[in-house]
Amino acid sequence: MRYDILFLLFLLFGVLYILQRRKRSTLKAERRGIFDDCTGLLEQPGLTQEDINFPVLRGRYKGHEVTLTPIADNLAFRTIPSLWLLVSLHGKIPFPGTFDFLMRPKNIELYSPSSRLPIDLAIPEGWPQPAFLRTDNVEAMPPRERLEPHMSFFDDVRAKELLVTPRGIRLVYQAKQAQRSYYMLLRQVVFEDMIIPGDLVKHLLDLAVALYEDLEGGTVPAREKSHG
Repeated sequence: MRYDILFLLFLLFGVLYILQRRKRSTLKAERRGIFDDCTGLLEQPGLTQEDINFPVLRGRYKGHEVTLTPIADNLAFRTIPSLWLLVSLHGKIPFPGTFDFLMRPKNIELYSPSSRLPIDLAIPEGWPQPAFLRTDNVEAMPPRERLEPHMSFFDDVRAKELLVTPRGIRLVYQAKQAQRSYYMLLRQVVFEDMIIPGDLVKHLLDLAVALYEDLEGGTVPAREKSHG
């Protein structure tokens, strides 16, 4: 047995293991800093991170409980991966029907409940296309006149989804796009400048708060209340 060769193999595996550990440690630290520009934006902030995944930031904004969740998406074939930011405002909405408006649907949006909602609705005139508008209860979803002023969210081409449920509101926004060269040549998902701008997060939170405040004073039709 060539012990010198065996030693070199063990040495090589050891070096590769150390390099991999360092790479994971660096990636974890880079991702943990994704909300560094949001310092002071939230009250009672709490950051949690599992392994090398992107962290989740929770706290309070203008008196509302909110959650910021980054999700890297590389499922679409021949599409540059995106980093989606899910901005959730948690609070009671007085409409038991879900409203989900999803732009440019590809049926691979794992973060979205769209595919699980049973009712497809026609897109109202003047609303952006292509999109899916879906619900689980047409008569109990938030009324169009309360939603329409907030559809300007989709004037930004990076706006992806607006979801309203009895438990709150969620906006989905394309915060980053992976570097094309790394992905096309190496199939690696690398986001340049990992930090999400604080002014962008503030803008999205303000949109969520404005919509929530317009919805929380609403009432459900009497026939829906009697069925509840």
